[in-house]
Amino acid sequence: MTKMTQDKLKQTFRQMDKEALSTLITAAIITVYFWLTVLIFKDDISLTLFSMPLWFVLSCIGGYLLSIVAVIILVRKFMKNFSLTDFDDERKQH
Repeated sequence: MTKMTQDKLKQTFRQMDKEALSTLITAAIITVYFWLTVLIFKDDISLTLFSMPLWFVLSCIGGYLLSIVAVIILVRKFMKNFSLTDFDDERKQH
């Protein structure tokens, strides 16, 4: 494997690490959001929205919508398109 290919491969793995870390942080934020809304609104079951308890609407439905927005942001801002098969093909040639 050439030095340039090794550098490119290292750069690719650094990008994968960044993507994994940003995904983990996003998942943690969504989990914290879910549990905070449950804990904040669970005691007052008289608050309803669409005949459902407010804690349920905010945590489950709101969490789902937050997840969709978060994935869109992750894909647009943090994810890069690259192929690992290019490196595999070069390795097979040698």
